[in-house]
This record gives sequence, C-alpha cells and structure tokens, in this order.
Amino acid sequence: MHSIVLALLSIWAFFAQDEEIVLPRQMGAINDYAAVLGSAREGLETHIETIRENFHVRIVILASIYDPFDNASLYAQKIWESWKLGPDTVLLVFVKEQTKGTWEFELRLGNDVRERFHTEHLERMRAGLKYHLERQRIKTALEESVNALHAMLEGSYGQPPPSVSGGRLFFWIWVLAGLLGLGGIALGVRALLRSHCPRCGTRMRSYNTYNRQGARVVYRSCPRCGYSRLR
Repeated sequence: MHSIVLALLSIWAFFAQDEEIVLPRQMGAINDYAAVLGSAREGLETHIETIRENFHVRIVILASIYDPFDNASLYAQKIWESWKLGPDTVLLVFVKEQTKGTWEFELRLGNDVRERFHTEHLERMRAGLKYHLERQRIKTALEESVNALHAMLEGSYGQPPPSVSGGRLFFWIWVLAGLLGLGGIALGVRALLRSHCPRCGTRMRSYNTYNRQGARVVYRSCPRCGYSRLR
C-alpha cells in the first residue's frame, strides 16, 4: 500500500511540475518577449510578409529571456508543438539560457519547406548568428536570420556580391567619360579662342597663300585690326 501511495505521489508530482511550465503565447509572426527589436520591428514584419507573399514560406520568430527547460532545443520543440505551427513554417527561436547566461538559437522547419534550405547554408547561418549572440547583438541576429533565409529562398545565399572589379570598372568609365568631356570642352574653348582675334575679339578669316618654295600656306587674319597668324 505504501509503495502504491508513493507511485501515485510521483505521478501527481510529475504532472504538477509539467503544469507549472507556462509557454509564451503566439502574438503573430514576431513574438518579441525579450523586447530587443524596438523601432526595427516594423521593418522586420514587412520583410517577413514579403517573404510569405513571394515564396509562400511563413517565418515565425520568438525572442525570450526565459527558458523553463533550460534547454534551447527542447524549448523550441515545445513552442512548435504548443503554437501548432504549419508545414509551411520556419520557426526561429532566440532564448537566453539561465544556467549559462548566454543567448542560444534554435531553428525548426516545417515538412513542406524543409527541402528548400540546404543544411550547409543553415549551418553557415548558425555560425554567423552565434557571432552576434556572443556579443549580445540580438536585434542584429534576428534581422540577419531573416535576411539569410530570404537569400536561401531566392538562391543567392553564399554567392559573392556583385563584382567589385565590375563596380570599379563602371566607376572608371564614368571618370574617363568625365575627363573626355572636359577635354572636349577644353578643345572647344581653344578652337573658339583661336578663331577670334586676340586683340579685338573679331572673328578671323582664313586665307591661302604660297611661300617662296611654292608650298601652300593657310593663315588667318582679322578683318578689323589686321592681326594675322598662321593657322
């Protein structure tokens, strides 16, 4: 009889302990219980909505400073089950663990979107987020996680940015065009000055004559003051 009572008490204690665990409620796509986003929230919501419209993938974020399990992986799984997230959903959990006092990141993927994200890309994203979390840059980590998922969906994740050399070439083309333009202006000004008399400013006229050797010579002369010079 005593052993039966102990067993019943153990079962009651187990369920009582489980009942004490209260998980946060889902308030939408972004659940910032840690209050880390501030004014960046609106922009992030817009980005998440853009991803949903363009790629039919729902992104749900939870940021929390309390993990009742003190186990980020278990916490993320419990959140997934409690919120009944669908197969087209990606869950991003950022939580501060009590024992270690560090921020951890966990990811859960719905069955319908799992194959759209390569494992090596997700691991690279984790490494980048860990860098920010170790430095307490939680807002940056949240934003970068959404940026990374977006890049994976459009196929640009891990690709080099637009060619720097191409950008420099474009810059130098503009510089060269500017120099050529300035050179053209200078030549135009020079031609204009050479076609006018330096004494009185009157437009000079061109004449042909011949030197002693019989060679043709072109010279310019001012019809007003008589100034002349070889062309």
